[in-house]
Amino acid sequence: MSLDHRIVMPPAEEFQGLSPEELPKGLEGLVVVELGDYVAMPACTRALGEMGATVYKIETIKGNLHRGDGVGFGMPELGPDNPAFDMSNANKKFLSIDMKSDGGRELVEKLLEQADVFVTSLRNPSLKRLGYDYETLHARYPRLVYGQMRGYGERGVMKDAKGFDATCYSARGGLLMSIPQAGEHFQPGNMPAAFGDFNSCIALGLGIMSAVWRAQRTGMGDHVTVNLHHMALWGMQVPVVSAPFGVPFPKSRKAVPCPTNNSYMTADGVWFLICYGTYDSWYPFVARLIGLEEYADDPRFTNCATINANGDNATVVNMMAEAFAKHDWAYWKEVFDANDVPYAVCNTMDDVLEDDEAYVNDMLRPIHYDSIGDHSITTIPIRMKSQGDPVISRAKPVGYDTRAVMEDLGYSEAEVDALVEAGNVRCYDEEAPAKLDDLSFGPAQD
Repeated sequence: MSLDHRIVMPPAEEFQGLSPEELPKGLEGLVVVELGDYVAMPACTRALGEMGATVYKIETIKGNLHRGDGVGFGMPELGPDNPAFDMSNANKKFLSIDMKSDGGRELVEKLLEQADVFVTSLRNPSLKRLGYDYETLHARYPRLVYGQMRGYGERGVMKDAKGFDATCYSARGGLLMSIPQAGEHFQPGNMPAAFGDFNSCIALGLGIMSAVWRAQRTGMGDHVTVNLHHMALWGMQVPVVSAPFGVPFPKSRKAVPCPTNNSYMTADGVWFLICYGTYDSWYPFVARLIGLEEYADDPRFTNCATINANGDNATVVNMMAEAFAKHDWAYWKEVFDANDVPYAVCNTMDDVLEDDEAYVNDMLRPIHYDSIGDHSITTIPIRMKSQGDPVISRAKPVGYDTRAVMEDLGYSEAEVDALVEAGNVRCYDEEAPAKLDDLSFGPAQD
């Protein structure tokens, strides 16, 4: 589309004449209804909520199974203080609804009537049985954007199979067999839980907001799908494309194709990585920098294709390893900083949690929990200038917001009580942690 044919949408009438400071921030005003469980899809709606959208999370009467997964991550059981659940469920309103009951379905319809987006992780057979498949909802709400996180694609024998990031992403996508060091004692890797989920959620968010833009222009919603298997292959593009040329996966760091993009260890045992991926351009510079001047212009080592054809990639790695092993990390850090070398220490998780860079930039945010005190979780990796560091509200217990949301939708107290008595909805009626409703602000907002 040429610039002359761009569609320019004027500001909505309600915003005309307002100053930039008075306009909505981020995604304020976007209404999202979520139906599903576990991590990938809820992490997407958490991101939308953290950017300002209003997210209504629908759970069963018993609540999401994922609420109990913290112990599977090696974390303690903390009841309503649940940082494991916060990771994918902060910044939402929590409703507990029996979707098969008439009263529950009526409540869901009231939510959908005001929603811009419906997002689910349920499989198609379940959605069709409930009457919340794309075709059914699109017929009733043509403008509604429908997002779906799937394990596998929409075609083929696996289309309705149960899928998790451990199976669809890490195992089937090749990560488990590609990431560990190759060698005599090789075993499949042990990927961090939900690694694929948290990557895939960003793609679903992109698709959803693209469909929202289309709906605003055309008045017509769309069906957006992302599947974990595809996301793994998207992330594994270099192995996918290079493997047919004989590039081995897994690799050994002692024989990587590009020795200037590799990890090494210093004299005092610090592992680090330098990243000069264009070997031919940077090898002479690196060789001189680390004390290998006599080999900097040696034709045996200056061309990436040549060293790999002759097996000298391992020779160069060994030369560089010996050079780096002559000095401690303090020495090499000073050299790297003085010469603008792209490098990083290979951090342990203890290092990650003590990294000032992560806190100054609000990547990690300490959240206060009554039972354990301050405990850091990640914020979403997106910033909009209009919003700044996002405000975070913790995930709430099952049914925590059911009553308040129903009253906002016009239900009387008696009507809510009747639906609770009938088992159509659940309202939280226990004592909550004292700090549960406290909001968390980033360093730019403190």
